[in-house]
Amino acid sequence: MSKYLTEQKVLRKLGIPDFRHLTKDKVIKMAAMLDKMDPEVAKKALEQFPEFTSTAKEILIHYKDTLDKSLVQNHDSVQKYYDTCNSIIESLKKQLDTANQSFEERKYIIDQMLYIANMMKEKDSENKKFLFAMAMGALTTAGAVVLALGTVLGASTTVHDNNLLDSSQDDNSNS
Repeated sequence: MSKYLTEQKVLRKLGIPDFRHLTKDKVIKMAAMLDKMDPEVAKKALEQFPEFTSTAKEILIHYKDTLDKSLVQNHDSVQKYYDTCNSIIESLKKQLDTANQSFEERKYIIDQMLYIANMMKEKDSENKKFLFAMAMGALTTAGAVVLALGTVLGASTTVHDNNLLDSSQDDNSNS
C-alpha cells in the first residue's frame, strides 16, 4: 500500500469534485498535504491550478496584513489596559498620601496597588503567549506555502531532469 495520498483522498479532504474547483481558501490546505501526495497527483493538481504560486503569494500577503492589523489592535488594547491600571494605581497613591488613615486603611490601599500590579503582570504573560501563538501561526502558514512551492519546484525539476535523461539516452542510442 502506497504511503502517498491518492487523488480521490486529496479531493475528499479538500471537499471538491476535481482540482479545477480548487479555490484560494483550499490552496493552503492543499499546500499542507503536498508532501503526503503521490507526486503525480500533486503534479496533476498543480497543472489544473496554474496560478498556484501567485495565489499562494497573494494568500501570504493577505495573511501578513491580517497579522499586522491584529498586532496593532493587540498593542492598542494592551496599552489601554495598562493605562487604566496605572490610573488606578495613581488614584490609590493619592489616597495613600493623605495623612488621616489608619494602618489597616493604608495596608488595604497598598494591597490593592499590589493586586493591580499583579493583574498587569498576568496581562503581560497572557500577551506574550498570544504573540508567540501569532508567530507560530505565521511560521506554520509560511512554512506550508514554502514546502508546497518547494515540492512543486522539486517535482518539476525532477520531471525536467528525467526528460533530459530520456532525451540524452535517445541521443546515445542513435549513435
